[in-house]
Amino acid sequence: MKRVLGKGLEALIPGAASDGKDVTISPGVNVIREIPVSKIKPSPFQPRLNFDRGRLEELAQSINVRGVIQPIVVRTAGDAFELIVGERRLKALELLGRERIPAMVYNAISNEEAMELTLIENIQREDLNPIEEARAYHRLMTECSLTQNDLAEKVGRDRSSVANSLRLLSLPAEIQHMLSEGKLSAGHGRALLAVGNDAGKVGLAERAVREEMSVRDLEKLVYADKPQKRGKRVRLRSAQVMALEDELKRKLGTKVSLTERRKGGKITIEYYSNDELDRLLEILGVKGST
Repeated sequence: MKRVLGKGLEALIPGAASDGKDVTISPGVNVIREIPVSKIKPSPFQPRLNFDRGRLEELAQSINVRGVIQPIVVRTAGDAFELIVGERRLKALELLGRERIPAMVYNAISNEEAMELTLIENIQREDLNPIEEARAYHRLMTECSLTQNDLAEKVGRDRSSVANSLRLLSLPAEIQHMLSEGKLSAGHGRALLAVGNDAGKVGLAERAVREEMSVRDLEKLVYADKPQKRGKRVRLRSAQVMALEDELKRKLGTKVSLTERRKGGKITIEYYSNDELDRLLEILGVKGST
């Protein structure tokens, strides 16, 4: 097999060279064989705030050996270019001191389309932290007028996953910072949503970090801290009921609790906004809106 890696864009796109001419691959889109790194502006829609230096150096080493296998994506901006997809590749080339990079160029693309491409590509890579991902979802919904269903379809996730991610944005800023830094996981964040007040949420979050709690440990602590009614015997919950409760939480994308009684019981479904109530009513097949 002929080795083509590391030999520039011509190895990937027959007929391409570094003479600055364009190769049209679809309406409105050209592949510029190579463009100057110095003429590329950063994307205003980039959801990732932090780039790991060690991983960038690893990528740079790989590019140094194998070349840029996948061109970045940009759009024209006067006599320069605005980055849409590929900031890690661009930063890696800058570490190597390279002056040019292979790029796919959009000649005509709206701000909304550019933002969708940037945010969705980052979400699908699955290496955003939980808060970056939640903010990307929120920005797509608010600035591109997408519903949760639309968004879930575009990013290839189920709606409950999108809803659970968005709920993390209601946590206090201190906890969002812990999630951004990787001190807590998204699972920890969802467990803390059940705590009644912000001070309690922050206190438990700090304790979870300090004691290196698992999500399950934190969940036990959250629900143990909820007051029990006096004079009532606390019944042990069966594994079957707990499993059913977990399944309902996954299906509905919100906190669900099952309470057993001597005869029958009750199901409690929590919601945190009118929009979330509408979403739950839709899932349950109930007509009407708040």
